Amino acid sequence: MSQALTLSRVMLLMTCTVSLAALGAPAALHTLDPQWQQQQQQQSSALIMQRSQPPVLDIQAPRQRGSVSLEPMYSAQAGSWPFEPFVHNGLFRAIAGYQAQHPRAVVIRGGSVTLEELRTRLNDAKVLRRHDDGYLLSYPLMIANDAALLIDDQVLYLFGPSGTALINQGLLRVQNSRLQSWSDGRAAATDRPTRPFIMNWAGSRLLIDNSQLVKIGYNANLSRGVSSGLSSQQSANSAPAQIQIDNSRFEEMASALELNHSQALVRNNQFTKQQQYAIDLGNSRFLIADNRIDGVKNNSGVRVSGSSSGRIQNNLILHAGKSAIEVSAQNGALLIQGNRLGASQGYGMMLRQIGDGSGLLIQDNLIANSKLSAIDAAELSGALIIDNRIHSTPEYAISLRNAQPTAGKLVITGNTLESIGKAMIRVEGMQNTVLGDNHYKATPLLQNLLIGDLLPLQSQILDSTVRRHCHLQISQTTSEVAQAPVCNN
Repeated sequence: MSQALTLSRVMLLMTCTVSLAALGAPAALHTLDPQWQQQQQQQSSALIMQRSQPPVLDIQAPRQRGSVSLEPMYSAQAGSWPFEPFVHNGLFRAIAGYQAQHPRAVVIRGGSVTLEELRTRLNDAKVLRRHDDGYLLSYPLMIANDAALLIDDQVLYLFGPSGTALINQGLLRVQNSRLQSWSDGRAAATDRPTRPFIMNWAGSRLLIDNSQLVKIGYNANLSRGVSSGLSSQQSANSAPAQIQIDNSRFEEMASALELNHSQALVRNNQFTKQQQYAIDLGNSRFLIADNRIDGVKNNSGVRVSGSSSGRIQNNLILHAGKSAIEVSAQNGALLIQGNRLGASQGYGMMLRQIGDGSGLLIQDNLIANSKLSAIDAAELSGALIIDNRIHSTPEYAISLRNAQPTAGKLVITGNTLESIGKAMIRVEGMQNTVLGDNHYKATPLLQNLLIGDLLPLQSQILDSTVRRHCHLQISQTTSEVAQAPVCNN
């Protein structure tokens, strides 16, 4: 049974480590008044909270009634860029095989159209017809930038073998509805199996509320599920796609949400049986909150990359094939707070190549039963890792390794670490590290609690932070702590 670190255990560890003076190490140790350090953390946290504010969206449908037409699709012609996913993934072959003519798409322009209005105006069962408890769409459909498709209280089946997809430049609204791929069993006309998908280009708006998406998307560029992005043919100044997804279910998709160049609110949803990622965000501003992700086969539950900023809060993420949360090559304010991360096949959180941006705050998370370390970081410029609970991992609770020393600050305070297989905390290559008020519940009598650059300092660190209840900064420079009050405990 694990037990809390006692004062006698601290003294034993102090006698088993090498002193700083004996090694001649350049690092300097500065005890910090805990109350003062807490105030510094609160100021840093408040700044990150401010810079990670969720976007405010404006998703309104046009009041006028839109027009509907069938228009030819071209793979290489001016104005054909919205069909980029079809070109690169070979879907024109599937479309031509079903239509037996030059491929055409349904195009909505100039206002809003419902599914029933769409069916009535097309009046062509080969394009859109009644099917089971809803409608079956068998042609690609494009929503122009001045138009909207409104799917309210309906079921829409998307026929797979015909190259069906929804291409959105305007507004797609799905409320109290179900979207699902469907096939009659005919052989695919493409080199590999495909499934219908939803693509939202920069400047578009998407609202999915209280709905269900099943077997949408397959593992190909811009086709993995619900995607957004900026085309090379669009202006770099194009407004991001606005994505709002609430109270919905996503089942058996390649990646449920693959959002780039977007402003996204994703709240109170359930993601099950995903192949690549549940939520994959790049160059976006977002709020990912109160979602349940259970079962991602190949990669991570949530991935954030690029110039992205936002909040990942109060999510339950279980059984990810890689890591529950992955942040990679990212630069921007990021808050990861109040999440419960369990049973990942890799890490609880994997952090890679994160620039100084506007700060990273990891706070009040529960991370348990990951196969590798709970928090694993590399090439990290700095972070606040505060008040987390980590237990039952065979490797490290918190591990950070920078190949080159980084001048940023790493703050690790107030965490509870229990049932850890290797050392509790490993830090390598950080020029400024602050430790304090961490609770170590260790099992082996002589288990190192701290390793890496902290190993030769273990006795001093434990004496200051556990026995004296101070906070301690390990730094290469004295400039940052010149005005800091010293701990007198």
